[in-house]
Amino acid sequence: MLSLKFNIFDLKGSIAALLIGIIVVIFGSLLWLILMLIFAITAYIATKYRINEKIKNHLQEGKNGERHVSNVIYAALIGIFIAFANITKFHNLPFFEIFATSFASVNADTFASEIGVFDKNVYLITNFKKITPGINGGISLLGEISAAMGALIIGLSYSILEFHTIVFSPVFVITLLGFAGCQVDSILGAVFENRNKLSKGQVNTFSTLFAVFLSILIYI
Repeated sequence: MLSLKFNIFDLKGSIAALLIGIIVVIFGSLLWLILMLIFAITAYIATKYRINEKIKNHLQEGKNGERHVSNVIYAALIGIFIAFANITKFHNLPFFEIFATSFASVNADTFASEIGVFDKNVYLITNFKKITPGINGGISLLGEISAAMGALIIGLSYSILEFHTIVFSPVFVITLLGFAGCQVDSILGAVFENRNKLSKGQVNTFSTLFAVFLSILIYI
């Protein structure tokens, strides 16, 4: 109801988020859901940042910044699989931390795209040629700082939820991998999305999967 009221998701997106939340609580825990809600709230704040200017320049999500069901599913798809894997206790991996890494990557991308569009000096990540803000694969100083901030928010939130204090090691790893996932998102956007070889959702999924894969390698 709140997501509809504040235009976080449309109706289908809200229903999808509710179902995903139920899955995350059942196979993960309430802490996993709280972390996902922190992601949703902070991503919403980034989305609404100077929203009228975004709408004026046709840079917003949806009609007024709201996300659709496809955005919700692609953002949480990897997280859902991690929640399912959690019940297997495979290699005693820290699945909550891996789950946090997946959302750090998504949040980094959201912050980079929603805030980075206001940097006038944007360059294509594959050849560093100057491009118009909003083009897939574009990077900027403001965008990179914003991406790091988005990932850091999830890293800090995970640490506080899991350890009730800030523990440097997981915060650093989650932030670094989330930031790395955002860079892969930019590369895939420049190489494939701009050529209509991949959709935005598919790019998000593959970049998140990259961050998660690195996370699993670290702990194995």
